[in-house]
Amino acid sequence: MKSIRRQSRRCRPKRTTPRCYTPVTEALKNPTCFADTELAQGISAHGLVGLLMQAINRKRRSDGEPLGNLLCALLVWPLLGLNSIHCFCSELGQFIKGKASVLYDFLGREDVSWRSLSAQSSLAVYQNNELGPRGQSAFVVDDTIKQRAGRKVQGTASHFDHTEGRTVRGHQVLQLGLAGAKGFIPVEAQVVMSDAHPVDKPKEKPFKDQRSSAARDMRRSWSETKHGLFRKMVQRAIQLGFRARFLLADAWFGCKENIALALELKLTAVFQMKRGNLAYAYQRRACTAAELYQKVQRRLRPANRQARFKTASLIVSLNLQPQPDQPPQWVEVRLVFSAPVRAADADTWVVFLCTDTRLSEVEILKAYSLRWSIEVYFKEIKQHLGFLQEQSGRYEVAYASVHLAAIRYLLLFEAMLRDGRLSYGEMRDRQSGRILVLTYALLLWELFRALIDGALDTLVRQLGRKTIDAVRTAINDTVEDFLTAALQMKSDQIQTQLKAQELGYL
Repeated sequence: MKSIRRQSRRCRPKRTTPRCYTPVTEALKNPTCFADTELAQGISAHGLVGLLMQAINRKRRSDGEPLGNLLCALLVWPLLGLNSIHCFCSELGQFIKGKASVLYDFLGREDVSWRSLSAQSSLAVYQNNELGPRGQSAFVVDDTIKQRAGRKVQGTASHFDHTEGRTVRGHQVLQLGLAGAKGFIPVEAQVVMSDAHPVDKPKEKPFKDQRSSAARDMRRSWSETKHGLFRKMVQRAIQLGFRARFLLADAWFGCKENIALALELKLTAVFQMKRGNLAYAYQRRACTAAELYQKVQRRLRPANRQARFKTASLIVSLNLQPQPDQPPQWVEVRLVFSAPVRAADADTWVVFLCTDTRLSEVEILKAYSLRWSIEVYFKEIKQHLGFLQEQSGRYEVAYASVHLAAIRYLLLFEAMLRDGRLSYGEMRDRQSGRILVLTYALLLWELFRALIDGALDTLVRQLGRKTIDAVRTAINDTVEDFLTAALQMKSDQIQTQLKAQELGYL
């Protein structure tokens, strides 16, 4: 037995960064699946050409080129493996009369309300498909940065990228979506410049019509804060008809105003909180998150012997009144502290806040794991669906690109879901959602592990014990690394948050 353990340690492969699966684009790899056909069917089924006509200024509706051709071309070109619209038109765009110039001119129109078209598409997909029980659905918010440099690229600014831990220049996009057991629906997106340095904000008016959709979107991007945009997005989503139980966000959005919004809208907020000076009332004393962690540190317990994380929780009171001279608004919340069982650094821990004190630690962390779906969405649109890949520096094009990427995802997601081609991705979504809370749902992973071990044991004679042990180790490491990254429990992620907090970004 000892010799086998020694051999497995020697054969242990070097850990690599876990890959983030992309169910929609992986389903498109099926040789019987044609993206252009799926998009064309989605455009027809949801009447997107009619919605696009409604989103355009009536005075400029006729440009000579049929809107159906333009919309289909703009949606299809990133899925064909081409580098730009110019390549698409020169190789495959013979049905467009003016070729590349027509598409770029249409993208550059100020009066097209791409936000409205995207929102109506999201609502149609939401109403026509069942994402799962409402009790297991959540509004999720997060932001992503697309690095883009150049003086002529409008709408860019210097932002702190928490994935890289440094300041980069590019477009920062705030995204709100609805996550359920069967997938993720992007609801609304907005380019954000409000947190940028004043020198980055537009000094001139780059629009012919200051009342156009693109002009209003740009003013909103730098005049309103990220938190203000987030709150208005959630309110508009509920007004449109979207429904969910939870409101999820990482530590970048954990503040009193956002927690108060969740309570006002009768949503259960589950936020990862930052380690700041925010005071919680516990046993008639005001304590910060770090001070409360010291109180529960000895009570942290793993769910079982094989668990990688240990947890403990407290019910505390929080004053949601942001103004100190106003009457306090006390509410009870549950704080869940989590730390790795074997951590190289004792300071590696996170805290989650839940406004429903009746939920257990398991339920809270299982709900928070739905937040991972928006990360998958970002990976899909960035790598495969043409997110901000148009070769133009105009803000109108960036505004259109953000929403066109969402529409591509929506149409493909619904097509794959409707035709059953997402069966593998859907099953993996469900399994991975439970693997995200591996510490708290160990039985599921133990079942998978038993099945995997049984399958591998049949190959021992052909491949040898060393190879099989190495494969087992690789599988375990991959699952555990995926869990650690999904719950944002990696030491480098926590250090990045602390660095951003010191610099004033968080």
